Amino acid sequence: FFLKPENIMLLDRNVPKPRIKIIDFGLAHKIDFGNEFKNIFGTPEFVAPEIVNYEPLGLEADMCGIFCLSCSLSGASPFLGETKQETLANVSAVNYEFEEEFFSNTSALAKDFIRRLLVKDPKKRMTIQDSLLHPWIKPKDTQQALSRKASAVNMEKFKKFAARRKWKQSVRLISLCQRLSRSFLSRSNMSVARSDDTLDEEDSFVMKAIIHAINDDNVPGLQHLLGSLTNYDVNQPNKHGTPPLLIAAGCGNVQMLQLLLKRGSRIDVQDKAGSNAIYWASRHGHVETLKFLHDKKCPLDVKDKSGETALHVAARYGHVDVVQFLCSIGSNPNFQDKEEETPLHCAAWHGYYSVAKALCETGCNVNIKNKEGETPLLTASARGYHDIVECLAEHGADLDATDKDGHIALHLAVRRCQIEVVKTLISQGCFVDFQDRHGNSPLHVACKDGNVPIVMALCEASCNLDVTNKYGRTPLHLAANNGILDVVRFLCLTGANVEALTSDGKTAEDLARAEQHEHVASLLARLKKDTHRGLFIQQLRHTQNPQPRIKLKLFGHSGAGKTTLVESLKCGLIRSFFRRRRPRLSSTNSTRFPPSPLSSKPSVSVSITNLYPGCENVSVRSRSMMFEPGLTKGVLEAFVSPAHHSPFSADDQSTKSIDIQNAFLHGVGDFSIWEFSGNPVYFCCYDYFAANDPTAIHIVLFSLEEPYEIQLNQVTFWLSFLKSLVPVEEPIAFGGKLKSPLRVVLVATHADIVNLPRPVAGEFWYDKDTSLLKEIRNRFGNDLQISEKLFVLDAGASGSKDMKLLRNHLQEIRSQIISVSNI
Repeated sequence: FFLKPENIMLLDRNVPKPRIKIIDFGLAHKIDFGNEFKNIFGTPEFVAPEIVNYEPLGLEADMCGIFCLSCSLSGASPFLGETKQETLANVSAVNYEFEEEFFSNTSALAKDFIRRLLVKDPKKRMTIQDSLLHPWIKPKDTQQALSRKASAVNMEKFKKFAARRKWKQSVRLISLCQRLSRSFLSRSNMSVARSDDTLDEEDSFVMKAIIHAINDDNVPGLQHLLGSLTNYDVNQPNKHGTPPLLIAAGCGNVQMLQLLLKRGSRIDVQDKAGSNAIYWASRHGHVETLKFLHDKKCPLDVKDKSGETALHVAARYGHVDVVQFLCSIGSNPNFQDKEEETPLHCAAWHGYYSVAKALCETGCNVNIKNKEGETPLLTASARGYHDIVECLAEHGADLDATDKDGHIALHLAVRRCQIEVVKTLISQGCFVDFQDRHGNSPLHVACKDGNVPIVMALCEASCNLDVTNKYGRTPLHLAANNGILDVVRFLCLTGANVEALTSDGKTAEDLARAEQHEHVASLLARLKKDTHRGLFIQQLRHTQNPQPRIKLKLFGHSGAGKTTLVESLKCGLIRSFFRRRRPRLSSTNSTRFPPSPLSSKPSVSVSITNLYPGCENVSVRSRSMMFEPGLTKGVLEAFVSPAHHSPFSADDQSTKSIDIQNAFLHGVGDFSIWEFSGNPVYFCCYDYFAANDPTAIHIVLFSLEEPYEIQLNQVTFWLSFLKSLVPVEEPIAFGGKLKSPLRVVLVATHADIVNLPRPVAGEFWYDKDTSLLKEIRNRFGNDLQISEKLFVLDAGASGSKDMKLLRNHLQEIRSQIISVSNI
């Protein structure tokens, strides 16, 4: 922060020893010592020299700000000049003095303290520790203490400091005006014998008057002023080193130029930077002024101290008419400044297409490089000016010219994400597989940055997908290493080699797993085998229509076989031959298939603790899983287990909560599979996730190991839950049928365990399937669209006839849903 008297406040001025408070931290900055920080801010007379000189800032700048104590001690500012520029010049040069008028009562110790702070070199300035140990802050003896007390803050001077500063400036202004009036009245009778000090002071004021007249286009006034002066050199510069002729050229007033030339101004006069009148007129875009100066033989291609010509500055400020005129009178468009940049570089950097086109049409060299090795094409490409890139390419620019790092224009455009420039360079025929000094092609850069549009543009230009850099990494390796799934997907779709190895023998999948990008690693793992690659790439390919993937939701109690059924449906023809069910224990000995609750007929409790173990604080009546009284008969009995055994005890094999996966079911199609756990702990939140979705298929599974009454109650429970998800919508069809009922498929599992009869290569026969379907359809036929067939099967037999029938039925329902959705 920077300190000034106005920012030093008292918390309470009415107490004997008030506490000081520093305010106004609006310009404060937190210094990051790892990075260089420069800035220009603050009140001119109270800032540190390094701020004015735009040098790196540190805590030393704060120490310099403490010098404002001098204002508190004296009521004067040591750096304050007549103008802001003079003040800044005093601060920059640390030009100050302790005027006797204001510092007569300030002790030597206080002056020494201030003097040690007002040091131009920050390293030689007092630190905080040095300041706290200075005798003026911490007296070493009685004499120093008395001296310190004598130089206490003069509150009256401090309060009137701002008023005195303004008053002093006003007095000086009035004095100058009076001096100018005396000069005009007594100019003819003025004595030649004048002191040098008086002459310098008058000349300084005359210069200001001349500049004001030029800026105001006051030709008569300037003519009268110059006519009243004798032996005045109009070529002398102002304090900034600029002669009046150059200021007039910048203002573009030809009459002013004529007057100044008539009064003795040199046509070739220069400012302290080495610029002449043509440079100033070009900078401000005055073509008529340039014509006048050229007629007066003003030098054309004069270089200033930075090596710039008038054509450079005209191109930098976008004055196309000036550029055209300068080129027409013979200005050299290939001159380079100290950075070895041409006017075309300036136009390309600032994006002035019309200027760049004018320079190209004059026949300038479009392939000159600056100190960084950049041609105008590389500059325009990095800055994103595709119109200038196209113009340069049409005028013979080398599309494969490199900078000092080996980058071509395409590299820079890709790195800066300039998609339009990339397309322009490709259309102009640049080499898309050019490698920089690290071996990286533009595709490497785009894949590392994850810019999908640019990756697509480069691939459409038939770039090499498997080119390696000096580390042996392909673009796919970089995309996988950075976890950019969209880029990896597109590269695989285009045909990149997923099994390519880096120099240290790693695949793209290995790099993704090392960086814990599991989504990328999973995709690459699927594409490794040739047998499935074509299928997966087809799924990745963009089409006009959305991918036909619908939801498949599975409901059922624990042990019903939901997970097993999903895995069986995912098996293909060959895999099904090798997928055999693991031998399972009989239901009477397996903890996964506990004995039927009805075998012991426990007492029924309707408390939430018994119905939903683990959900004691949840009100059942507040959930949507409430059923009609007539339908709940016997349901609670199906959920209540004997006191000595809980069927809902933790089972490591059971599904936790809701398992969601995207999978391709062999012979059916793509599905988003939602498997809802049969553990009652999770039941209370299912209505948030199941949702009313007529475009989904709902499979309700139940185990044939349970008695018929339990089977019926379990199915009734889940169908009641699905019914509760569907809001009543008008119009209601005949018989109270809903407009868009949910599609439900009933599946009975464990047919092999209960030894249901089945003929060779036939279907399982269940004697109660008709009665169960009839009762279920009677209860829910108007609310749900229940399939007419009950599928009785072994969930682990993926190649059985029963499983094929289920696949065919699911495929039929899926086709119906997709066809309706596409209408």
